[in-house]
Amino acid sequence: MLRASIFIAGLLVISIIIYPTGSAFAQTAYTGCGGVNSPPVTNAAYEQIVIELVNAQRAANGNLPPLKRQDTLDQAARYYAIDMAFDYYFEFDHATYDRNPNHALVRVCDAPQRLGSYYPSYSGIGENIAGGQVTPQEVVHSWMESSGHRANILSTFYREIGVGYYPGGMYGSTWVQDFGKQDDVYPLVINREDSTVQNRVVNLYIYGQGSWSEMRLRNDNLSWGNWQSFRSELSWTLEDLPGLRTVWIELRQGTQTYTTSDTITYNPPPTISMDYVIFLPLTIR
Repeated sequence: MLRASIFIAGLLVISIIIYPTGSAFAQTAYTGCGGVNSPPVTNAAYEQIVIELVNAQRAANGNLPPLKRQDTLDQAARYYAIDMAFDYYFEFDHATYDRNPNHALVRVCDAPQRLGSYYPSYSGIGENIAGGQVTPQEVVHSWMESSGHRANILSTFYREIGVGYYPGGMYGSTWVQDFGKQDDVYPLVINREDSTVQNRVVNLYIYGQGSWSEMRLRNDNLSWGNWQSFRSELSWTLEDLPGLRTVWIELRQGTQTYTTSDTITYNPPPTISMDYVIFLPLTIR
């Protein structure tokens, strides 16, 4: 039986709301309760920075395991950010709303139903929302200053994360992060989910302590290494090729196996070439 739990939190904002006039409400991006594939990315760099800042906070507060970025959680977060912005609402219960022809808000579904339309096999989910912050640094700082949001960011229950950002809405910007765990998913995380690295030697974190006894690794499509005892953390050397690199791990417990991977872009520092010049010597007697 699937046991599910949810913790949701929205930043408390006290303000006077002035609704826009004209056709703003007619330009709703979505109707219904999620499930829309690949909502548009409005600022991929901002989303990635939020991921990195969250994992930096987890490292700074007890060296907690990094969260793995997960595509369907990204889609769920983007959907909600865009929907809140275009339907012009910001609800602290994290429900999803549409606007009817009279511009009134109509409740469509609760957060678990919306998130479940993207991430159906969860054993636990969480969500933080915020509005008005200009940069990723500002929004993560705001969340960390709020006990409920901080609890989501520093939870040891979750394994995966997704982020959505939209530069609009009631407060001028709309931010969503979704957290999740799937019991039968064991993520691999390279360098705390950084997007790029200049050094081939990276740090790996593998979920699955207590579930798997052995593991073996490989780079890209190269041969597998030898089986070794399971470890949650280890150093690893990427293949010496610039570009998107993949690390694969196969986990084993008896006859059961599980394969997982992560990618990172290897951008080695530029090689500096120097031309040498030798001048005629000078001798003064």
